[in-house]
Order: sequence, then C-alpha cells, then structure tokens
Amino acid sequence: MLLPKELIQELSRSLKEEDLAAFVASYQEKRAVGLRTNRLKNTPQELAARLPYLTEVVKWCPDGFYYPEGEVRPAKEIDYFAGCYYIQEPSAMLPGEWLAPLPGERVLDLCAAPGGKAVQLGGKMRNSGLLVANEPNSQRAKVLLRNLERCGVANILVLREQPERLAQVFPGFFDRILVDAPCSGEGMFRKEPDMAKEWSEESVAGYVRLQRTILEQALRMLRPGGTLVYSTCTFNRREDEEQIAALLADYPELTLDEERRIWPQCERGEGHFVCRLRKAGDLTSVVALPERLVKVSATAAKALVGFCQDLCGDENAWQNWLPAGGVLVERDEHLIWEHHDLPLLKGLAVQRSGWLLGTLPRGRFKPSQALALGLTAAGTETARKYPLADKGQAIRYLKGETLMTGERGWHLVTWQGHALGWAKGDGTWLKNEYPPGWRWQDSEEA
Repeated sequence: MLLPKELIQELSRSLKEEDLAAFVASYQEKRAVGLRTNRLKNTPQELAARLPYLTEVVKWCPDGFYYPEGEVRPAKEIDYFAGCYYIQEPSAMLPGEWLAPLPGERVLDLCAAPGGKAVQLGGKMRNSGLLVANEPNSQRAKVLLRNLERCGVANILVLREQPERLAQVFPGFFDRILVDAPCSGEGMFRKEPDMAKEWSEESVAGYVRLQRTILEQALRMLRPGGTLVYSTCTFNRREDEEQIAALLADYPELTLDEERRIWPQCERGEGHFVCRLRKAGDLTSVVALPERLVKVSATAAKALVGFCQDLCGDENAWQNWLPAGGVLVERDEHLIWEHHDLPLLKGLAVQRSGWLLGTLPRGRFKPSQALALGLTAAGTETARKYPLADKGQAIRYLKGETLMTGERGWHLVTWQGHALGWAKGDGTWLKNEYPPGWRWQDSEEA
C-alpha cells in the first residue's frame, strides 16, 4: 500500500534511514491478529486448553494470544458467544495493562467503543467497584454495551456523553481514567488502507486540538493521586509525545510515569502509543455522594422471587447473584443492579445504568441476556440448565432454533460449563430466548 508522502517525511525526523525503510516494508507484510482472555470467565490456561491454536502469548499482555489468521475463525467459536474472550488487535491490549485497575476502584473509559479495553478493565476489576464506559455516538454505544454484556461485565455505567458534560457530573471522582483518544490512525493503515487516503496535515491538527480538550476534561475527573493512561493508534509526535509534553508543562501536578511506542517493524502488532500519568495527591480522600432512595415495587419483587423459585428452587437465589456494593432498582419495567457509587443520573444520556437482570412484561419477570452471561458459577449451581450436546446443537441454539425437553420452566442454556442464554420449556419444547440481534449470522460452521 502507498503511505502518504507527508507522513513519510514526518517519520524521517524520528526514525533512522534503515528503520524508516523497515517501517515502510512492514506494510507489505501480513499483520498480526490476536484475542484476549476474559478473566471473568476463565484463565489463559483454560482458554488455551479449549482453543489449541492459541500457543503464542502477547508479550505485553499475559492474557493475550496471537492466532493464525485465515486458518481459524475465533468469532465462530461457541466460546466467543459465551464471552470467554475478546478479539482484539495485540497492540491495543497494552493501555488496559498499564491502567491496571483494582477491584473496588472507580474507573472511567472515556472513549470506550467498541469495548475491548472496557472489557479488559472489567476483567481486572472482577465486577467490584464502578466502571463507567462512555461513547457519545449512539450506535457505537449500543455495540459497546453489547460487548460488555456478552463478556459478563456487571459493574457498569454506560453513557453517551461529551467529556465536558461528564466533567460537570464527576469532578475529582475517578481513581483511574483511560483516554484512548480519537486520532489520525496512522498505526491502523495496514489494517484499514482506506484510512491512509483520508490522512492530511489538517486532520492531524484537528485531532491534536480534540485530544487536548478531552485530556483537560479527563483531568478534571481524576482524583488527587489518580492514574491516567493516554493512548492513540498513531505515530504522529504532535498527537503523542508533543501532546503529553504540552500537558505536563501546563499541569505541574502531573508526572509522567512511563511512555512507550509500538512500531510494526519491531513488534507483532500495529502502531500504538501509550503513556501513563499520575496526579499528585492522596487517593484516600473520598468524594461524597448524595443518598439515593430507591424502591422496588411489590409486583417486581414478587415476579423476581417467582422466577428464582422456578429456576433454582430458591426464591432468594437472586441475592447470591448480585455483586457487593450495589442496590437493586426498578426503572421503566427494567430490574437493574446499580453500583452504590453512582451519582444522580438525571440529565445524563444513559445507555445502561448497571447490570440489567431482566424486564417485567405484564408483571412477569423475563431474564435478560446480560443476566445469563453475567452469572457467576456460584450463582448457577442450583439453576435448571440445558447443556448443549455438541457444536452443531450449539449453533442451532445461537441461530434461534427450538430445542426439545420434557421439563417446564426457565432453563439456563450452557456450553461446556459456560452460559449462553435462556430458553423456556412447555413440557415438550424449549422456546429459544436467544436475542435476535445477537444470533449466529453465518451459516458456515467453520
């Protein structure tokens, strides 16, 4: 592919002649592809045992693997639909590793769609604490939410807001913030050659201004003592090193902890820039929040209890499902677990305020896909299950086809120990409750 001449000239200022030649030559080579283990579902060792072609680990991410593109189709494995892993470009795994959130913390992924890094952060948090994932674009926010739900991330608040608005609601709120900023995308030209045709000096200048605005709003939301990771998929120093140098000059409370660039001629990954900043201060201070008074209607409570009695033989089973540190709320016939650290959400564009357990059509509880995929093993011990016998039957379920059973009531449909979704029996058939928008689209069973 042809790289923009202006880009080559720009890179010649920071690369030696032989390195620049190697850089240009790398764009004629096959790109590396990878996937990352979802720690909420399994370990890297368990995943590698299930997918034997996962033999090479990404060196900057112990949960990441390379896979042989063209030889296998990880998006057509049943484990993918069970949320056991997330397909992700290997270089993009580094920012989440550097942010390294801990269970119980308040974490913001400010530019979160399509969700790979947010899922990675959620896995590290173990569904403890609050993970706010933001994406202003409504369609991309839907994709973000679906990926979080598929991977069983429950401690979420998914928003569709501009950074300026978030900074008004969350001043000094977050322990850690990830800014995977919009950029000129120079590091992605091998993956998406059409992006190279749209590149220009003017577009770079526009991204520099946008990135600075986003970073300044992120700093308003970062607590004293907090950590901010900034990343781009571009090589442009104006968007990367120079952007951070200018920020450090204007904000003396910041210190640069670490900085790294991934070059495609040196590493098995596309171009990426990552740096970690720390804000002076002490994390022990806690932001006070207004008390939220929430009530669940008697109808909703009765419906949930009835569902648990049917599924588990225990009307209180739902109490074992919910993570610590939250509250069950009813919003517009939706039952949602919300983290107790949520501020008042009035006026915010909310995609999802927490873990959606289910809906209440006509006063009955209907479990959500998010509930199925977010349940822990402990939460499903007593549940009525329908284990799928083989990959063929699993694909038929994922396509929405009916299953057979002699049992009435709700069933948690599973694949080799992992939940896939719901079905409801009438004594002869199981009505498939797998969501239409999630279904297997390709008839090829590869």
